[in-house]
Amino acid sequence: MNIMLHLKHIRKSLPAAILSLVSFAFAGTTTAAENNTLVVAYGSQPPSLDPHVTTSTLTNTLVRNIFETLLTLDADMKIQPGLAQSWSASEDGRTYRFTLRSGIKFHDGQPLAPNDVIASLERWGTYSLPGKNVFQGATWRAEGGNTVVLNLPSPRFNVLDTLALGFAQSAVIMPAAVIAAAGDKPATKIVGTGPFRLVKWQVDRMMELERYDGYTSFGGKQSGTAGDHTPAFSKLRIEIVPDESTRTLGLSTGEYDIVNPLAFESITEVQQDDRLQLDSYPATMLNLGFNHSKSGIFQDKRAREAVNIGLERRSILTAAAVDPRFFRLNNHLMMLDQKQWTTEVGETEFNPANATKAKELLKEAGYDGRELVFITTRDFAEMYNAAIVIQQQLQSLGLNVKVESYDWPTFVKVRAGKAWDLIALSSVPKTDPTQLIFLNKDFPGGPQDAALEDILAKFRKAGTMSEAQDLYRKLEAWNQNYIPSVRVGEIDYAFGMSRKVQAIQIQNEPIWWTARLNN
Repeated sequence: MNIMLHLKHIRKSLPAAILSLVSFAFAGTTTAAENNTLVVAYGSQPPSLDPHVTTSTLTNTLVRNIFETLLTLDADMKIQPGLAQSWSASEDGRTYRFTLRSGIKFHDGQPLAPNDVIASLERWGTYSLPGKNVFQGATWRAEGGNTVVLNLPSPRFNVLDTLALGFAQSAVIMPAAVIAAAGDKPATKIVGTGPFRLVKWQVDRMMELERYDGYTSFGGKQSGTAGDHTPAFSKLRIEIVPDESTRTLGLSTGEYDIVNPLAFESITEVQQDDRLQLDSYPATMLNLGFNHSKSGIFQDKRAREAVNIGLERRSILTAAAVDPRFFRLNNHLMMLDQKQWTTEVGETEFNPANATKAKELLKEAGYDGRELVFITTRDFAEMYNAAIVIQQQLQSLGLNVKVESYDWPTFVKVRAGKAWDLIALSSVPKTDPTQLIFLNKDFPGGPQDAALEDILAKFRKAGTMSEAQDLYRKLEAWNQNYIPSVRVGEIDYAFGMSRKVQAIQIQNEPIWWTARLNN
């Protein structure tokens, strides 16, 4: 498994490598002022703090400070213990036993018990995309006072990897009572076992997390999301600051310790300020999605193909990420960094930017000039900036495109309404292709195709990595032919920091509880 993690010195100049792993030694003492507060400014707030039912990247980034999973991933992306101190698998790969760590308590003081794990993972398996894809037909049961047993209808190649993920709808454990009260709605009582507990949430303004005094560490060296989670500072405050220039100004004045993400236009300013630091991480896959649930021109494959061959992607990515250091063309379903999912399918046909052929296809499809609604959000600059350039390019092809931009919570609601025609999609890396939202028939506007469902069904039941890779090549071929969405490329996020931040680890996004602060 290879998602993306690096551990390194905070630096001002960015390396050329997309994925790096560099060990670092703290200058002088590694201790931080115990009563310090880390202040992080984000551009938007999450719709909820419940990763079981929320696909928001920000939700999953924040909750790993509050909740924990059975297993974790170290800096080498290897499976390590979490709430489960050990585990075993049967020879046929269908049964797993997880022995829970003793002494773990939730933030409300209640001890972790097998029924909490079972309730959490049954709900996660029902509502989350990775849970439904990998654990379809699975059952959980208790065995004694400290063991939970997973039974699968058939072996799955990615069981442990999926349970260990600390992002992208992670399999976090909550109290059984919280699970029962929440049902299929986002949990409103936020109670985990993690290093921080939520003490305040002022909607659209801020969140305050406080170090949990009753926290029981996993032990061992801190590495990725594995090892000791004990934070070296007492409070984590999340400030919601929609305006990019205000966030950058707050970083330079010391109001914020970290700004994530940093506006691409502000990168040079941060690099030139000796008081500040810069880092980055491979963050998102940028797609243009079609609404397959709405009748209209994009039900015709020729219209989808016209958009696919008519767009000029480099200019779109330049608008989204400004500097070529932060974006890459990529026509494939998975990130370039995920070497286990490499394929040459579709390489030669990518980004022809053939406006003449695109116009011919639109004419053949019978496009009549009807207005097409293209939804995006200003809360994620790359989505909005890309949408504006895409709109201009589509209009040059003869399509009557209207962009509608919303704040993130409203965008999610409008997306669910399915009244739109086109959508800007920014999706974080996933462990395997079955978890990609733009291939999910249940995602708003998702493709409805029997051939796709057949491939995905076989993929979810793949017992070995080799079998999964064969199916991935078939999935890529289907994607190139059907064109469920238009792949634009992938983007890195930059984030800025004050010199107060001495070091931090990254696993897909920065892990806030790993921060080490200067006195």
